[in-house]
Amino acid sequence: MDTSVTSSRALIASAGLIAAIVVSATAVACGSDDNTTTIPKDPTFVATMTGAGEFPPNTTTGTGTATIVKANGTYTYTITYSGMSGTLTGGHIHGPAATGANALVIVPFANANGAPASGTLTGTFTGTNNVNITPDSLDKLMTSGNAYVNLHTALNGGGEIRGQLSRQQ
Repeated sequence: MDTSVTSSRALIASAGLIAAIVVSATAVACGSDDNTTTIPKDPTFVATMTGAGEFPPNTTTGTGTATIVKANGTYTYTITYSGMSGTLTGGHIHGPAATGANALVIVPFANANGAPASGTLTGTFTGTNNVNITPDSLDKLMTSGNAYVNLHTALNGGGEIRGQLSRQQ
């Protein structure tokens, strides 16, 4: 057989193999044909609050959950709580502080003072009350567990229930 024919066949075989690889890679990269777009979820931060989570811990029977969702630069909070020793005297996000440490208030919940011993606080905020903690810094603190939510009462002025925030997956 002529060497030019052998070379041509080898060249065609190589080109065919490359084409098959490209088509396969494209099919895998494109996935299904349903043309859906995956939209990233809004960051959501959560905490479970108890007296044992306070520093120092206390024996209150109060409990609560906190959910904070960031969408388009605005944070929306929902704090549901029950069994507190009395009406609330305050509620805040504190940081930076890990479990077993306390920190200054960085986001006060304006509607906490005077709220009943069981209920739900909701509201929004766009930043902190500390010029050194930007919204991006707050996101990092909440993601890393270095920010916490707590609720205060007259009986537990330093905080009755507390929970470290973490990013929900």
